[in-house]
Amino acid sequence: MQGNAEAKLLDMKKIFLVGILSILFVGISFAQTRIGITAGLNVSNIIVSGSEAKVSYDYKAGFQAGVVADFGITNNFSVIPELLFSQRGCKFKDLDMSMTLNYLQLPVNLAYKFDVGYGSKLFIFAGPYIGYGISASDDFKFGSGDNEIKPFDFGVTGGIGYQFERVFFKLQCNPGLLNMNNNSSVTTKNMNVAVTAGYFFN
Repeated sequence: MQGNAEAKLLDMKKIFLVGILSILFVGISFAQTRIGITAGLNVSNIIVSGSEAKVSYDYKAGFQAGVVADFGITNNFSVIPELLFSQRGCKFKDLDMSMTLNYLQLPVNLAYKFDVGYGSKLFIFAGPYIGYGISASDDFKFGSGDNEIKPFDFGVTGGIGYQFERVFFKLQCNPGLLNMNNNSSVTTKNMNVAVTAGYFFN
């Protein structure tokens, strides 16, 4: 069992390495490439179906931070990947406790920007993300056991933003599409809403 977990972790490291190298390669291919940093607030929950347990879930706050690239294909259209540390999880109302899930995430968004003058742009964006759980709060653990959480996550991102020269702000929703639960009778998926800001160095 431990060997399988180590093999899966190695596979995820390879996926993220390939993703980072792909981002760098694509960035070299475009003249309009910007690199920056981003951080913000997550408000997350889990969506559960098929559960017989009468447990009430609520949103909890977390944060995300990382690096971002903007590959300008045209003046209005960009590919925007990010590499993030992102906190997800939920609160258990009846149990008076919470669950924090820490992920390494790689979203890749397509963005269309509307020039509104004076160096400002409004933009809409959408795309997929992949994530891998790296740690969890004390009472929870990533793994393949019945009482553990699947480390691999996949979902979509969509939102709107505002950019003024090198500074940008985003409001986005990140629903997960994969079942996090190893128990086949219960389906558990991540749900997250985020408000973030960022700064491009060039």
